[in-house]
Order: sequence, then C-alpha cells, then structure tokens
Amino acid sequence: MITKKVFLKKTKRGNILKIVREHYLRDDIYCGSYACDKCNDNNKILSTDPDSDNILFDMPHYLILDTNVILNQIDVLEEPTLCNVIVLQTVLEEVKHRSSSVYKRLKEIIADSRRNFYVFVNEHHRETYVERIPGEKINDRNDRAIRVAANWYDNHLNQSSNQPKEDRISIVLLSDDVENRKHASTLVLNSCSAEDYVRSLKNAPMLEDKLSARNFSSEGKTALFPTHLTPVQIHEGIKAGKVLQGSFQASRENFLEGFVNVEGYEKPILVQGREGLNRAVDGDNVAIELLPEEEWSAPSEIVLQDDETVDTGDVGDDEEELQKTKNKPIEKQPTGRIVGIIRRKWRQYCGILQANPVRGVSPIQISNLQNVHDLT
Repeated sequence: MITKKVFLKKTKRGNILKIVREHYLRDDIYCGSYACDKCNDNNKILSTDPDSDNILFDMPHYLILDTNVILNQIDVLEEPTLCNVIVLQTVLEEVKHRSSSVYKRLKEIIADSRRNFYVFVNEHHRETYVERIPGEKINDRNDRAIRVAANWYDNHLNQSSNQPKEDRISIVLLSDDVENRKHASTLVLNSCSAEDYVRSLKNAPMLEDKLSARNFSSEGKTALFPTHLTPVQIHEGIKAGKVLQGSFQASRENFLEGFVNVEGYEKPILVQGREGLNRAVDGDNVAIELLPEEEWSAPSEIVLQDDETVDTGDVGDDEEELQKTKNKPIEKQPTGRIVGIIRRKWRQYCGILQANPVRGVSPIQISNLQNVHDLT
C-alpha cells in the first residue's frame, strides 16, 4: 500500500517545484514477541513470560515508552532492571532529532540482547501508521501515533496468544505527559508516569536515585535567564516567520557576544548580553528572534574574558561596558536574541555544585568539572 503527499515549494529563484513523497505501508511487519502465534518471524526478541515485579501492574506486560521518557530518563533505562521494552520508530526518530547523545545510548541498549528491547517500525505498518490531521501539531500527531501503536499491540497480543486470559501479556505505556495518559485511558490502555512505574518496582530501590526530577518548585527565586521556547513553540514560530533558525558562533574576543548564521541573511545576526545569548554554546543550532531595527547594534570593541565563577554584580559591570559600546556611531547590523535551543552541540559533562561559605561572593561555584568521556 502506498500513500502520497504532494506539496509545492518555492525556490530561492522564485521557481515553483511540485514535490511528491511516497510512503509505503506493509502488512508483514511483525510484533517481535515469542508469545505471538500469528507472526511468522524468525527474529523474535520479546519474552514469552516477562517479569511483572511491579505493584501497579502485577500482570505480565511489555513497556512502550514515549519520547520524553527516553530523553529524560535514559539513566534509568540503562539499568538492566527494565527489560522487554518496545521502542517505536516514531519515538526513535524523534530522539535522534532532539539529542544525538541520548540516541547513541539508546542504540547501545537496543543492541544488548539481554535487555530484549525491540524496535517496531510503526510508521510503515498498515494498521499503525497515522496521517497528520490538517492543523495538528507535530508533537500531538506523534503522541497519537504512539497511542495507536500501543493499542494495536495490546489487541494483537490478546488475539494471537493461546495462553489463558490471566497469563496473556498486556501493554503498559510510560509517559510523563498527563494529556497523553488521559487519551490513553479512553482506549483502555494501561499507562503511568516513569516515576510512578519505577517507584512501584518491588526489588529496585536503587533505581529511584537515577530518576530525573522534572517537577520542582522555584517560587521566590529569580530566573537568571529567559525561559526557552518549547519545541512546538519554536516550530510554530519558524513556520510563522517570527523565529529564525541558525548556527550560533561565540565571539572569541567577548564572552558576552556571539553571532547566528541564518540562511538568507548576508550578515550573521548579532547577539549581545547574557540574556540575549540565553545559555547558547558555540556550535548550537538555535532559534533566534530578530529585534526591531531601532534596537540593532554593532559588535563591541572591548575584550571581556569570562571568569570561572558567575557573580551577578560582575556581570552587571560587564553589561554596562557592553552597553557603552552599543551607543557609539558604528555601522549597525541585524541584532536578535536567542529564544530556544534546537540542537545542542556540546558534549556531556559531570561536576559538583558546592555552596560558597563566604557571604557576598558568588553563591555557587562549579568544581571538579570533567568530560564524561574522559571518565570512562
């Protein structure tokens, strides 16, 4: 079966191109479970009797993960406790797009035959492929595709097994998205958050220490940087022309300056100040918002070197020096501020945050910072 997508694209020269994309759907993509009697697959991975050491779900079950669970809880997934997991193609591709480092770690888990991680190509299966509804956000479409695949698996395993009803394998969807779990409940799917699932495991108390805390309170605290836009907001902003996408290049002379190379612009877009840089690191693919022309500036002529510690008072002095150079009568260039990080370029680091006992000095300093790859 073939589905086609036809759309028109305007080139830089003004020509109109008609682009046709064919999407092939098949009915010979198997579930990969030894408990299934229907699929004639020689490459089965999922166990016939998966362990059910969970208080919430005491029946035999396989896990299906959504994208955010993998991105945020990859440390938990690397532990050998969790086995018999179905990784959907939708999720795998989204992880690859959003974090190459997490994607590499996930591929290593999948390659471990002892873990029983099975990749199901739901985007090319006739019964699990989901068309995007006009006006639907790509994130909502992907969540819907995950639920459709989970529902198909649940029904498929119930219909294709000769085991007694109480021994049949169920599907549990792990998602930290409340709305996604609500929609899953309408399909009578078992679902819960990654934290609830891990805390309900009977013999894995150490696994709780590796949970990534996503919900915390910051009341009474002042944010040092503007909040990044979500991937959905960035996508909508780029589509509406309000947000631009480009590669960030940090200035070698001034740590409070940088440039973003955007396709279609003759000159790179200037970014100045800590709030303008907004935690971008050299080489990052960033989303940038162009400032009004009256707020455009010119690169400063002063040299500012970053210190090891961050003191808000020192930063204020540096910002004042930078502001003085903005007012000089130099040719101005397009200026913007970074509103989100599309793809990180940096490597992973680990370190220790130590509170400074001396009052009036930087409240936090980072010590023993090392590259993760140097420790292994």
